[in-house]
Amino acid sequence: MSALDLALASRLQTYIATHPEVHASKSLTKVALSFNAMLKSFEAIRVVFTRVDADSNGTIEYEEFLAACAELRVEGEKSAGLLRDVYETADVNRDGHVDFREFVMALTLAFLIAAAERVENGEEVVSTPNEKKETEAEFLTHRCLDKVLEAWLLFDDAGEGFIHKKNVTSALASFADGAHGDHNAGASSKLISARFSEMNWDETDTISFQEFLYAVEGWCGLEDDQEEE
Repeated sequence: MSALDLALASRLQTYIATHPEVHASKSLTKVALSFNAMLKSFEAIRVVFTRVDADSNGTIEYEEFLAACAELRVEGEKSAGLLRDVYETADVNRDGHVDFREFVMALTLAFLIAAAERVENGEEVVSTPNEKKETEAEFLTHRCLDKVLEAWLLFDDAGEGFIHKKNVTSALASFADGAHGDHNAGASSKLISARFSEMNWDETDTISFQEFLYAVEGWCGLEDDQEEE
C-alpha cells in the first residue's frame, strides 16, 4: 500500500464525512444501469482536457495538468507533492504524459484533494455539484466523483477509503440472494462480480480508490484515446 494510497484514502474519508448527500446506490442493478450516466459525466470533462492541452497534441503534460488543477483551486505545498504523485500514477502507460482516460482519473483525484484541503482550511463545503458556486472544471469533476462514489460506497459502506475483498464477496452474495427470480438483478450481480475478479488485488486483498476509478472508466466504456484511433 503506497503513501499515495493512504493519503487519498484519508481525503476520501474526509470527503464522504462532509458530503452526506453522497450515498451508495441502492443495488448492483442500479450501478450497472448508471454506467451510461457515468460515461457521460466522464466525457463532459473533455472540455477541460481540450482547454488545457496547450499544444493541442491530444495528450496532457504535467504543466498542462497543473493548469487544470488551478481551475480546481488546488493550493498549498502539501497538495503540490500529492498532485505530482497523482499525475505519475495516472500515467498508466508510463509514457510521460496522460491521455484523456488517464486525465479524467487524475483530475478527479485532484478534485478530491482540493475538497479535503478546503475542509481543513475551514472553507465552505459545496456539498453537491453547483454551477453557480464552482468553476466549470470543479462542477464537472464534482459530478463525476459523486457518481463514481455511488458505486464505491456499495463496497466501502464504512467509508474507510479502501475496498476490502471480503466486503465485495459479502456484498455480491447479499445481492445475489436478493436477486432470485429477478433476471436483471442476477445479471448485474454476475457482471460486477466478473469485473472485480479482473482487478489486481494487492497482498492485503484491498483496492484503492484510484484503482477502482480507473477500472470503472473501462467498465463504462471510456477507452484510452490510443485504442480509439
